[in-house]
Amino acid sequence: MKRPDHPRMRSWMLFVPVGVVVLVTHSVVLYYVLSHTALSAAVVSGVIALIVIKHLGMLGPLYALFRRRARR
Repeated sequence: MKRPDHPRMRSWMLFVPVGVVVLVTHSVVLYYVLSHTALSAAVVSGVIALIVIKHLGMLGPLYALFRRRARR
């Protein structure tokens, strides 16, 4: 069998458009929700930071770090 002339798409290259779509979707939802409520910039920043931490799976290690510091 003859191989195709064009190189096949790498699997990691699929993450770029998927990441862009996820980022845009989250931005639209946050814009819609936050535009209909009157919240301060500090509250909005805190909510966005919590969402990022939760999505990246860093909530458990961050909680453990605070527990270790509180014991000292």
